[in-house]
Amino acid sequence: IKEKKFGNNKKQMEEKLKKREAMAAKERELLAKKEEEKRQKELKRQEQVEKRRREAEKQRELKKKKIQEEAEGRKNEALKRKQELEAQKVRELEERRQEEEARLEEQRKAEQVEKERRQRAEEARRK
Repeated sequence: IKEKKFGNNKKQMEEKLKKREAMAAKERELLAKKEEEKRQKELKRQEQVEKRRREAEKQRELKKKKIQEEAEGRKNEALKRKQELEAQKVRELEERRQEEEARLEEQRKAEQVEKERRQRAEEARRK
C-alpha cells in the first residue's frame, strides 16, 4: 500500500512538474510574443520618425530650390532691365547722332545756297 501511495505521489509530482513546465513554456511564449510586439511597435515608430525626417528634408530642399529659383528670376529680371536700359541709351544716342547729322546737312545746304546766292549777286553786279 505504501508503495502504491508512493507511486501515486511520484506520478502526481511528475504531473505537477509537467504542468509547471507547460505553464512556464506558455509564459515564456507569451513573454516572447509581447517582446516581439514591442519590437515591431518600436520598428514601426522608428519608420514613422524616419519617414517624417525624410519628408521634412524633402520640404527643406523644395523650399531651398524655390528660393534659389526666385533669386535667379530676380537676377535675370535685373539683367534684362539693365540690357533694356543700355539698348534704350544706344537708341537715344543714335537718334541724337542722326539729328545732329541732319542739322549739319541742313546747315551745309543753307551755306551752299547762300554761297550760290552771293555768287549770282556778284555776277549780276559785274554785268
